[in-house]
Amino acid sequence: MPLDFSLLYFANREATDPPSEYELLRRSAQFADDNGFTALWVPERHFHPFGGAFPNPALAAAALAAVTNRIRLRAGSVVLPLHDPLTVVEDWSFVDNLSGGRVDIACATGWNPNDFVLAPDGFADRRERTLDGAETLRDLWAGKKVTRRNGAGAQAEVMTYPRPVQPELRLWLTCASNPQNFADAGARGMNVLTALLFQRVEDLEPRIRAYREARASAGLDPATGVVTVMLHTFVGESDDAVRAIIREPFLRYLESSIDLWRTKWADLGAGPRDKLVAFAFERYFRTSALFGSWDRCVTFARDLRAAGVDEIACLIDFGVADETILGALPWLTKVRDLAQD
Repeated sequence: MPLDFSLLYFANREATDPPSEYELLRRSAQFADDNGFTALWVPERHFHPFGGAFPNPALAAAALAAVTNRIRLRAGSVVLPLHDPLTVVEDWSFVDNLSGGRVDIACATGWNPNDFVLAPDGFADRRERTLDGAETLRDLWAGKKVTRRNGAGAQAEVMTYPRPVQPELRLWLTCASNPQNFADAGARGMNVLTALLFQRVEDLEPRIRAYREARASAGLDPATGVVTVMLHTFVGESDDAVRAIIREPFLRYLESSIDLWRTKWADLGAGPRDKLVAFAFERYFRTSALFGSWDRCVTFARDLRAAGVDEIACLIDFGVADETILGALPWLTKVRDLAQD
């Protein structure tokens, strides 16, 4: 099976020039569409510059539908406890029609309590709401009705419109590092979207195995489930050249999210912020990102493929200048092509 490559966006920046805020999104999407990449992943984030350029992935996907022709358009991810599944299906069915049937959705539980000012009652049981809500998404997408209380206090059966182009909705479950989440995704016939933020490649392999075993136990073909791994990405001709380009912007990117990952990495301790950020940069560069020379990145991609990964979602918008990112995308295309050998 080929190793798919996609682009993923999670911009960390305050918009200093709002009219050009989404130029990188548009131009890199067109490059990916023209050069055989698999998908474009757009997140949902709220109330913080870390990812906050994307408060609604369906809006971003609708814009991308208008400038692409073949590439898949994916929510990476919808924070499902913040929403009624009815509105999620309405929004993404619209994008499915606009794109000619190119929509997929990853569902996430959410983690930041402040995001839940949008749905305060959804935080405590967010995991259960996500798993149950994913089943509701599937049913609504397939044309089933749900019963809800209407404005007059009566029970009403409703189904969503517009009807989507695709008869079935492909779903991913976003999994950080909890092995149970991988197994739950497998048992429910969902794909997996994960990352190396809080796990290593050697940790990932048994979790992928548990995912495929759960699919088999549920009567599903274990080989058909897709495991997608998000990696921060910048590929160039040499490690030294890449390090010189990305170091300062990536350090700023890490600094902006330190309060999140500092609580997740027990081995970081409680040292000074600058040392923690520098430690994290080296960890990413050496073991947890698609950073460096094209040949180094080919080796890493092949290692992930050997561990059971089906797709690499390349996060490209972490603060490097737009033109520099776009100029490096041909190197990423080379990595994709050579990683198949």
